[in-house]
Amino acid sequence: MKKTGMKSTAALLCAFLVSTLISGCAAQPKTDQPDVSPKTQFDVVEKADVVIVGGGGTGISAALTAVENGAESVILVEKLPELGGFMRMKTGQFSAANTTLQIEQGLTEDTVERYEKEILKFGNSNGGHPIEYLVKSYAENATEAWEWVYEMGVKDYPFMTDKDGNKVIVNPGHMPYEYNRTYVPMPKEDSKLANPVIEVMLKELEKQDKIQVFTSVAGTKLITNEKGQVCGAEGVGTDGKTYQFHSNYGVIMSTGGYAANPKLFEAYSTDLHNLISASLSSDDGYGLRMMQEVGAGITEEAMSWIETYPKGMVNEGSTTQGVNGSTGTYYTGGILVNILGERFINECAWDDEVRNAGLKAQPESYMFEIFTDKILEDTQGTLRGAYDSFKEGGIYRSRLVEANTLEELAEKLQIPVETFVQTVEDYNKAVEAGVPDQFGREFEVKPNENRVEAINKIEGDRFYALKLQPIVLSSRGGILVNDKNQVTTAEGTVIPGLYAGGEVVGQMWGKTIAPGVGMNGAVTWGRITGRNIMNLPMEEGYEVKPAPDMFDLSLFEKDTAAVSGVDFKDLTDGVYEGTADGMNAAVKVSVTVSGGEITEINIVEHQESSGISDPAIQQMPEKIIEAQSSKVDAISNATITSNAIKQAVENALQ
Repeated sequence: MKKTGMKSTAALLCAFLVSTLISGCAAQPKTDQPDVSPKTQFDVVEKADVVIVGGGGTGISAALTAVENGAESVILVEKLPELGGFMRMKTGQFSAANTTLQIEQGLTEDTVERYEKEILKFGNSNGGHPIEYLVKSYAENATEAWEWVYEMGVKDYPFMTDKDGNKVIVNPGHMPYEYNRTYVPMPKEDSKLANPVIEVMLKELEKQDKIQVFTSVAGTKLITNEKGQVCGAEGVGTDGKTYQFHSNYGVIMSTGGYAANPKLFEAYSTDLHNLISASLSSDDGYGLRMMQEVGAGITEEAMSWIETYPKGMVNEGSTTQGVNGSTGTYYTGGILVNILGERFINECAWDDEVRNAGLKAQPESYMFEIFTDKILEDTQGTLRGAYDSFKEGGIYRSRLVEANTLEELAEKLQIPVETFVQTVEDYNKAVEAGVPDQFGREFEVKPNENRVEAINKIEGDRFYALKLQPIVLSSRGGILVNDKNQVTTAEGTVIPGLYAGGEVVGQMWGKTIAPGVGMNGAVTWGRITGRNIMNLPMEEGYEVKPAPDMFDLSLFEKDTAAVSGVDFKDLTDGVYEGTADGMNAAVKVSVTVSGGEITEINIVEHQESSGISDPAIQQMPEKIIEAQSSKVDAISNATITSNAIKQAVENALQ
């Protein structure tokens, strides 16, 4: 498995391994275990001051912070081929109070207390209730965390701005804060990653000679000693090698949530229909199970809090994975209808939860965005629009259903024609009347008061629809921690040496996450856990035993299904091109056929996430050529890119 870090010369490595194999779980200064015998069972055995399982934003931040606080060696273990997790895949909103950006913009009235109060307001909405001591801890540390990455290099990146050119903006896509404190750093022209925060942290990580990184290694078990202290972790690589990592100061678990594990969702909630996920495949929740094995409690109630978004576009060839996206045309005159052809909601409501709850209540939990060319064009320049993605030639244009008449559109959508046409006519009359309709939708642009960006009727020579369904990005349940992010049992007993940060911690935000705390929370929890693991004493005398409500292993078993695809036979010689939707954009392939068989497949164009998609880009063409078929298994942890390549080859050879 990939291993980085400057402890890589033969002499240093040999010396390091000799000392670790002799000392095992021995710790200086926090644990006092007897020596253990050299390993006989594991392919790789390493030791460090701190072991971190999970290499997303929280894990990277924790590793860097542990070194700042005196760690001489840190091991960072990541299940995916590259570090960065979900933050690597996209840019995002960050928020914090009383920051440099706010002060430069003349926004000097923000406070930590005000920020904390607003986060709690979001968290307590919709029947949720956050863990207040965690919100307080976050708010008190968030500004330092943001300024840390800002000074690390984020300040040199461009930022999303509002119409007046301000970098501190009203957050796009969510209900707004009462005070501007949202920041959206954007990639540079030469950036390799979409998220500047991850990009600068990874560059900082490369400078460190005290941090060893192991990728494509999944954590499987925590190691404890006779004093009840967590002093390491075990893992297994995608190549089958086994790993044992010993730690002097304990383990930080930052393995993310379980948004990619529908079995765990279904175990706690039965009201979901046609739910899809935009999460990484590594977010299966197994990190929770690892901690339960040593007695950790979970936030039982929050396990059933499943926040979905009403913007799920299912990936081609999949029924469970998708993209979180929307045209945003309902803000410029479009409407939302269900499979009965009826409107059901105020499409321009501030809170996405209004659309979300409305969608989940519809038959089969499907809805369609209905709009025209004029309505789509009017999304240009708005913070909430997605014009470039859906315009002619846009990466998501192929997802649109197009028609010359409303009747034709209804037939293509397989919804009742007469009802749909009447729905549009009633809506157009409401636009003409100019007063709020029966759903409370307004037909007047009121900047910063409503989400109406433009007034349009649904009329013209061309009509469009986009099918959407509920999509989940993150999970709400998770492990219990105290105010120092030490993992505890259900009764509140601290498990010595075990810390957790990020999405793996349950209920901290409540049901509804405030804008910017998901991204900045990853950095902040890394800072908190990295400091605490190095500075807090490790208790003794804990009785290690499994939690009574431990997840059944069956919840983590991968269902086997027949591999779909096409057998390629008696092909006509030539060079063919095909495309299919990938994770971020279309994947384009060139397929060469010679002697009636596929002899070469080249990935001509793609915008897949660097690192995560690389194994699929490298291996899928070879697998298809060898089998002369697209009925081949996807590459683990790169299934969306794998399926896109398979589909693109099929499209090329149709």
